[in-house]
Amino acid sequence: MEGKFSFINYKGFSQKELEKLPIEELARIAHEAIKEWDKLNQRLNQDSTNSNRAPSTDTPEAKAKRKAEEKTPTPKHGARKQGAQPGHKAVSRPLLPLEEGDIVVNCKPESCIHCGESLEECSDPEPYRQQHYDIEIIRRVTEYRKHEIICPCCGETTEGTLPEEANRSAYSADVAALVVTLTGLFQMSRRMAKLFVEEVLGIPISVGSVSNLENEATQATQPVMEEIEMMAQNASHGNADETGFGMKNGQRGWLWVLVTEPAVLFRLFLGRGQEWASRLLGCFLGILTTDRWCGYNHYPSERRQLCWAHLNRDFKSMRANGPDGEAIGKALMKAAQQMFQMWHRFKTWKKNQEKRGMKVSMTVLESQIHSIRARIKVLLEEGAKRGLPKCGTILKMEPLLWTFTQVEGIEPTNNSAERAVRPAVLWKKRSFGVESERGGRYVESMLSIWATSKRNGVSPVLFLRKLIHSHRTNTPVPSIFSASFK
Repeated sequence: MEGKFSFINYKGFSQKELEKLPIEELARIAHEAIKEWDKLNQRLNQDSTNSNRAPSTDTPEAKAKRKAEEKTPTPKHGARKQGAQPGHKAVSRPLLPLEEGDIVVNCKPESCIHCGESLEECSDPEPYRQQHYDIEIIRRVTEYRKHEIICPCCGETTEGTLPEEANRSAYSADVAALVVTLTGLFQMSRRMAKLFVEEVLGIPISVGSVSNLENEATQATQPVMEEIEMMAQNASHGNADETGFGMKNGQRGWLWVLVTEPAVLFRLFLGRGQEWASRLLGCFLGILTTDRWCGYNHYPSERRQLCWAHLNRDFKSMRANGPDGEAIGKALMKAAQQMFQMWHRFKTWKKNQEKRGMKVSMTVLESQIHSIRARIKVLLEEGAKRGLPKCGTILKMEPLLWTFTQVEGIEPTNNSAERAVRPAVLWKKRSFGVESERGGRYVESMLSIWATSKRNGVSPVLFLRKLIHSHRTNTPVPSIFSASFK
């Protein structure tokens, strides 16, 4: 047959018709079919350990296979068992200070169990204390009654004036803070929050009122979001990541996060390109740790660190590309494992040295990892020569893999951003995204306040309560970085 066609064009051919084809054509068809089969087989075998897929997308079979591979017939020397480890710090309930209304029950023996002597006049200066917790839910209703009084002198009617708080909302700042805590911090649905407030507190409320209280909280948090944005964009180093997030009219949005030491900033944008990454980073000039997504390529390479956790997935995926891929991928994974072991040993040693008052230079780590870096570069060059996917791309960005060996305080992975974005992924799964611009701002502010407050040891619930009180009374907005909320 003249011309070259895809092997799909021969799908309807019978065996006799295929036998009439030249041997060269049959060989070409077989070669194309094998390549297509290999490509589809690789896609079929993808999971969260060898691709960018989320762990939640793994099938039960993939999870079972991964667990079977991780288990060994006999535990390795020093393998940890489940439960608390030796030397683990015990966790117990702290004794709360007694306040007005708390009850103390003294359990004293009446007589000695040995001789029968009365012990009523004796006391124990340090008795064993065990506290039992209970709650009392009290609903208070403030009813405002506006009177119209007819003057007995002139016969004209005069109305009373309601205070400002009566006209603002039917719900106090404390009720508003509770509702926002349920839907924003604990990510409860509006209908479930409505049910909780009605059934537990005995306060009637509608789903629309819940939405209105969320909008009020969004307005109250705008000064705080500006403060978080300023602190995050002026940090010395940070981690960035993004995840898909549904928006109104079926549009696909992207929720971006910038994680720094003092603050965590979330922003919901319509796109995932460099324009939106620039809007997230703003004036950020520190060391930026990310994955290899091209949206960050505009950032100066001398101030970037690539995530090694993502590289490990790529190395594992290389092993599915025939014998060459198997050998090179396995060697790269082994070298990465050695790098992590050396990195953790260096951190432990550095910490011990600093406790003794000695300063450690990062050149120590750089010299220790030099041989591993050279080996990984050789393996990537060999993989690029043999046409293995991603080897050439990683090789071009090779200097960005080792920033953590030169700058103190930089981690080799992007785990900080991955952990920060996890609550956002769960929110998306429960709610399927947002349906309005107002909803998007609410998601941004609640996620930012939750993560930033936890990072600074601040109670997010107490902070939201004081924030809404300040918003309603037009008093100065509290700082989320203040120690008064701890």
